[in-house]
Amino acid sequence: MLMSLQKLESVRIISDLIRLIILSAVMSAFWLQNLHAEDVEPWDPVPIPAITLEYDHVADNKTAQPFEGAKNKPPFDLKVAKQCEQKLASRRVAFKVEKQITDEKGCIVERPLTVTRLSDGMSLSREITLRCEVVLALDDWIKNIVRPSAKLYLSQDVKSLKTSTSYHCRTRNNKPGGKISEHGFANGVDITGFELENGSVINVQTNTDSVKEALSNTKFQAAARAGACAYFTTVLGPGANITHQDHFHFDLAFRKSGYRLCE
Repeated sequence: MLMSLQKLESVRIISDLIRLIILSAVMSAFWLQNLHAEDVEPWDPVPIPAITLEYDHVADNKTAQPFEGAKNKPPFDLKVAKQCEQKLASRRVAFKVEKQITDEKGCIVERPLTVTRLSDGMSLSREITLRCEVVLALDDWIKNIVRPSAKLYLSQDVKSLKTSTSYHCRTRNNKPGGKISEHGFANGVDITGFELENGSVINVQTNTDSVKEALSNTKFQAAARAGACAYFTTVLGPGANITHQDHFHFDLAFRKSGYRLCE
């Protein structure tokens, strides 16, 4: 009788996993029909685009020309930024306000924050540099989505977030002459995994030998990814394209009509 119940449980777990795989394939097919975040036009250009130096090789003179790719830069309001920082401080997020970042390539961040810890003692694998609004969204996501999902599906709490790229001055997908990536405005962050309270680590798109463990991890990552769409305007991950196979990308890109992209 016990062996029969064990076989039924194994069949149920395998059946659930197959359904998740089929659902993932269907969702991926749907996502690929949509415009990719890198190709969506921003809703408004900034009033004063970032400036980069272009060289006149004939006359050997330097002339300042607006960098076209900087038109997707998020707007900046000092009052709003300081109000955001007050919210972070009330949550005891560990951050420091840095000097304005201005790169000749066209990247600009008026009031960047370096962050070493989120609220409730949530540590980060590395220091990140972001706009305050992105830090606030990240903290909301951890508190309201990630930790409850980990307790539900993994019976564990998350104690540390594995962070990768935050501010990085480059074009989208590193395409020459392309628009500046949201990373170039400290408006996006990449997440590669989660460390649980028992010390185990769940990497984004991790394979495991245990069917039951794989099912739990898949449910947790699916919940974390879907929930991020409530806080970020762009959510990308495995299956969205080849550049996001091993991490989640979240940003607060500004687009026409408040459009959000969740892939």
